[in-house]
Amino acid sequence: MQRIHKLILKNFKFFYGEAPLNFECKNILLYGENGSGKSCIYWAIYTFLQSVLKTKNKDISKYFDKSKTENLINHFALDDESFIKVQFKAEDGTITEKTISKDVINTKSDTLVKEATFSSDLMNYKILAKMHNFRNSQEIDWFPLFESEVLPFITFREPFVHYNGTTGNNNAADWWTFLNKNKPDRYYKNSDEYRAYQNLISKFNREFKYFLNTITESANEILNETFKQNYKITFDFTGYWYGQWSYGSKYRRSKNPTLKINVEINHDLLPDGKAKITKPHIFLNEAKLTAIALSVRFAILKEKYITEAPKILVLDDLLISLDMSNRDMVLDYVLSEFSDYQMIIMTHDRHFYELNRHKIKTLNQDNHWKYLELYEYEKDGIPQPIVVESETYLDKAKKYFKQKEYEAAGNFLRKEAELFCEEFLPKRLQYGKYYSVLNLDSKIQKCIEYAQKSGLDNTLFKKLDSHRKFIFNPLSHSSYDVPKFNSEISACIETLEKLRKIQFKTILKHDDKVEFELTDVNGKDVYKFEIIIQDEFKLIKLPDTESILGTGMINYYVYKNGKKTKEKLQYGYESLKTMYNKNYEKSDKSKNPDFWEEIIIQSSGKRLSTLREFLPATNE
Repeated sequence: MQRIHKLILKNFKFFYGEAPLNFECKNILLYGENGSGKSCIYWAIYTFLQSVLKTKNKDISKYFDKSKTENLINHFALDDESFIKVQFKAEDGTITEKTISKDVINTKSDTLVKEATFSSDLMNYKILAKMHNFRNSQEIDWFPLFESEVLPFITFREPFVHYNGTTGNNNAADWWTFLNKNKPDRYYKNSDEYRAYQNLISKFNREFKYFLNTITESANEILNETFKQNYKITFDFTGYWYGQWSYGSKYRRSKNPTLKINVEINHDLLPDGKAKITKPHIFLNEAKLTAIALSVRFAILKEKYITEAPKILVLDDLLISLDMSNRDMVLDYVLSEFSDYQMIIMTHDRHFYELNRHKIKTLNQDNHWKYLELYEYEKDGIPQPIVVESETYLDKAKKYFKQKEYEAAGNFLRKEAELFCEEFLPKRLQYGKYYSVLNLDSKIQKCIEYAQKSGLDNTLFKKLDSHRKFIFNPLSHSSYDVPKFNSEISACIETLEKLRKIQFKTILKHDDKVEFELTDVNGKDVYKFEIIIQDEFKLIKLPDTESILGTGMINYYVYKNGKKTKEKLQYGYESLKTMYNKNYEKSDKSKNPDFWEEIIIQSSGKRLSTLREFLPATNE
């Protein structure tokens, strides 16, 4: 399977001169400040892929022709040359270069780019916003959006047939274009041509409904399992219509299809008739509407999967309307479900960038990714982007330490310490009273407490705290004893390097449910404990040790012989291991003493041990 090896832009939008972006066939995580040209990369790939859908070359070359008002040429360009080039590299090392420009368009010379276009998707926040940006007086109608964004990539089960009997193709957009351009106004109602046109309308409507049916189940599965939303979506499709508008009318008219979306809420307290929402953009908040839109888009992407084709998934600031917990869900889904795609994830949010990077590292996918940063700078007075390979805060601290730039090194060590604490701590522990964000000092103390409660050796966290007063205090950087500062920074770097060897990832999330059963000491009564996760539980592994499960906030019910013993939820901050062991000691001990083997994940029915990825202990 081929991947993008290099993207080369010349005088395209904000990119001035010739700018090669070396992807090296890897996935790309790119941080770009607002105005740095990040979205230009998105539109370059979009314009390149869309070129295969243009029937006339002039509809492509206009973007690179200064005489055309639609041109996308950089205004500072001194020459007329502008292009987008993509080098694809096959597994055997063969490189194929494709170009779109004013004079050269070779993306349609073979099937490579066409296959890539049909199997790929590009999404940004503007596209998602279009899916729910309707007035209160309107119902959501997605057909206009599907017309431009989805129909070109749908393959119907059979080709359409022209009036003269010649066969067209299976592409839904071509069907739709043919229907719009060949309305048989001049044919009598009972003519063969008119009947053929009506038959084609019926087939188009039937095939489009079939497509909607194929994505509905997948979209709901993503919505329920990935986004944890207790909704069910259905499509209300009214097909294309053509005919006599009213009795005795001389002229025939057409009515475009509509594609409305309904949301059904599954909630016991909703009265009859209130579960179905026909205007979800009024009732639901933006995060939930974004979850619905993403579920549908991902379902469509999975439906148009082509095994051997180059598959590219570009996400540009896609999740800015979601809170961090929902971003986590989307990232987990994307990184696991689309691992055979070449992913290009771009964001202007530094924290989100670092979260992505940590997740990629946790999944041991580092070797498949390239980390880039994009900034605006001026060269000879001309603003333009500059792309640099990204370094971690710790890398930057070590670089400045070697250069004896101790103040800069100290600042980046502080940033690295703060980032580590944010990644390591469950989110609930990162906030103080009234949900105020804790400062670094408090976060380090929380790490010490969390490690101790979770059964970890907290020596490293205490060492991190020992650097706090000197290294992490910016006021100490203005006047310091150089030899002492050198020694302190060296020790702090060593501590953070050791902390970064700790493996951790969230394996149980908010609203996940687990359970275990035990029989009392007399072997008579069976007790079931149903636990609802209220925080996040992390799998943590220090080098040369077995993995452990961190503590977290829970609610739980207790059932005795199948009957709930208390209506009120029990509430607390708990270690599942401690909870299981405490109740195991009161039981007849017929169950496994290892909580990993006895606690069951309700959604899958699997043992908790199946999530224990860092077992057995290894020497690292």
